Amino acid sequence: MPQDHSILQNILLNDNAYFYSNIDEISLSRNRLAQLFQKVSSDKAGHYLLNVIGRPINLAGVEYHYSICAFKYVSRPSLLDEDINGWEEIKIAYLLIFDFKNYIVIIRRNISKLQDFIRLFQPIDYSILSTLHVGEDTQIEKLDMQNMNISDRAMRQKIVESADLRENFTALGANNYVVNHLRVKNEDEKVSLSLNTSRINKFGTKSTIVEVGAWAFEQINKIETHTERSTFLSIFAQHQDYSAIRHELIPIALLFIFSKLYQDFDNNYIHAARFVSDSGLERPIDLIKYINRVETLLQVSDSGHSATGVYTIENPYVSDLQMKLNEKSISIRSQKLGKIVLYKDNGRTQTIIDYLNSSQQFVINFDFLDLVYTKRKLFRDSRLIGSIDHFLTVFNANINLTATSSEKGAFLTSSTEFQVGSIFRFVEDTFLPESDFFLCDDLSKEWADHIGLTSDKIMFFHSKYKDALYSASAFQDIVGQAQKNLGNLTPQDFQLELKREFWGRDYNAPNVQTNIPRLRKGSSVDDFITQFKQTSLNPNHQREVYLALNFISKAGLQEKLYQLRDGEPFAERNEIIQILWFISSLINSCHEVGAEVYIYCNP
Repeated sequence: MPQDHSILQNILLNDNAYFYSNIDEISLSRNRLAQLFQKVSSDKAGHYLLNVIGRPINLAGVEYHYSICAFKYVSRPSLLDEDINGWEEIKIAYLLIFDFKNYIVIIRRNISKLQDFIRLFQPIDYSILSTLHVGEDTQIEKLDMQNMNISDRAMRQKIVESADLRENFTALGANNYVVNHLRVKNEDEKVSLSLNTSRINKFGTKSTIVEVGAWAFEQINKIETHTERSTFLSIFAQHQDYSAIRHELIPIALLFIFSKLYQDFDNNYIHAARFVSDSGLERPIDLIKYINRVETLLQVSDSGHSATGVYTIENPYVSDLQMKLNEKSISIRSQKLGKIVLYKDNGRTQTIIDYLNSSQQFVINFDFLDLVYTKRKLFRDSRLIGSIDHFLTVFNANINLTATSSEKGAFLTSSTEFQVGSIFRFVEDTFLPESDFFLCDDLSKEWADHIGLTSDKIMFFHSKYKDALYSASAFQDIVGQAQKNLGNLTPQDFQLELKREFWGRDYNAPNVQTNIPRLRKGSSVDDFITQFKQTSLNPNHQREVYLALNFISKAGLQEKLYQLRDGEPFAERNEIIQILWFISSLINSCHEVGAEVYIYCNP
């Protein structure tokens, strides 16, 4: 139509699109696209603003096609709890699809109900997209990385930025991270790439549809002629072909990561969550309160349907929570959670299950010990297995721990020492003599169970007792306690002042006020705080983190880790895989803050 042609000439868009390969040669027929446009515009207000299917575009002497629909829709303003006549917001949505035969390119805004269509195609391979715009002279300006470790207290995300990160980014621990997003500069051209969503964004002015099509065609030529090579990004976790080994994968644990959900609430992209009953009745729900309860490592078990790729995610809150190993990705399933609906600022709604599956906010590990799934991709920590002997060096076997029978011991009001046979007493007997100051910080908002100081050392001690040997959950607890307090190795002065009164008290055990002074060694709490400040200012001071526990034998752990490395079966395999990941996470977390780590355990 002449009118459509005039509108098409006036549309300006950024060079910012999602790229997919069409390896199954799915035909984008007029009928398929018409049905798609009808589906995504099911809530449109009035007629289409634009509805063009199969418009030809000539590139490099070959005719390709693009299709576009645009429409208005009505939404409830985010400040209203229910619809009020006259308060509606009118928004515009559009969907543009380029059909390049072997590839399709999508540009969209305010579009939902597109997932079924996208599943027909393959996102651009991670190893290709991550190096597509990276050459010898490329400046890597920004990296957005996600930790693929399953420890819930590990640093989950890291964003670094400089003129060129190749000059000043340390590779230490990089094998534990997955690159989600990067921004690069080649001469005067800046490009950002979102690796988990297959999106390429070229910075610059807006262009016509034909010009955007030419840019997209140029990217496809780059993809088709791309050859794999090692680059600066090779130091990070290595991408694996999930589909090729899907049938061999057995998931053993899952960690939900809700950072994007929190960010979307914070930015008001999501402004409400409601429970919608089968009858359509809605009631507000405090979603953040509930998701906090499952933001920890959850075990995965065979639900009796593993032959179909379905596994149960064990948790005490949602009885039908499952994961499904699909052909191209892993998804979360739950009919109960399907009734919790998120309301977005663009007027769209989405169930929490669909949101989690589209954003892939979880990390899964398997009985293949060095593999992790996150952000629709499978990755391998290339150094995990080879680092087993190095990891074992942080373990210190101490026969005195075999005589412990509790973490803190029993208490009387007359107690002035921790009970012999407790891990607390072991820590004090072992480490107090070599410290100038030693203090018990257990309970309340503790930084550690014990803190030791010298003129050139700050030492945090964390203790854990457990009857069960090789307990992954107990090891997760003590590792998490250590990781969340690494920042307190270098506290601000006001933080020390807030602790002064608490540190000056006697130890108050549950239901028993003892006579055990929290300051276990040293002249006074005032002098302890002064020493903490002075040691922190010493440019060559050491930071050390100690774990003391009874439920791991160093010799037994070494044997089991070697069995893992050699592929031998044994009873505690799943637990040892998780413990290995926690060890790796703790060591890397400590290295990132310049701290050494030591784990005292049974011989």
